[in-house]
Amino acid sequence: MPQISKNIMSPKVEKKIYDIFINSVSSVKSENEVVDFLNDLLSHTEKVMLAKRVSIAFLLLEGKLRYRDISKILKVSLGTIARVNGVLALQRRGYKKILGEALKKKALKILLSELIDVITIVPPKGANWSEWHIEKRRRRLERREPL
Repeated sequence: MPQISKNIMSPKVEKKIYDIFINSVSSVKSENEVVDFLNDLLSHTEKVMLAKRVSIAFLLLEGKLRYRDISKILKVSLGTIARVNGVLALQRRGYKKILGEALKKKALKILLSELIDVITIVPPKGANWSEWHIEKRRRRLERREPL
């Protein structure tokens, strides 16, 4: 976990710097601005830590993987997963609002790719059916990847 200075700030100063931080984050408009802002603000380790937490929340909200699977995929402890799950269970507003959109986009993408698989015309007589089945299976497996 990150370290915080032992020097205690007054609540008034703490609120002011928190407001500045929130205004700075909310003023970012494009994806490029987000990347630039985060690269300037956070170290590589902090970015990885935050990305893993967001990914844990995404996978937990998706509900398809167990703790152990998430732990193996993201190389995080079960305690970290439990903490993120606790936040999701108790508060849930921030994660759910942001990640809910990503889940909707992913669900739509999966639905469209499944529709394409259904309406794809089968190969004509004499064509390589095994290659067609292999390609169809590969696309189905790509949709099931956790991230």
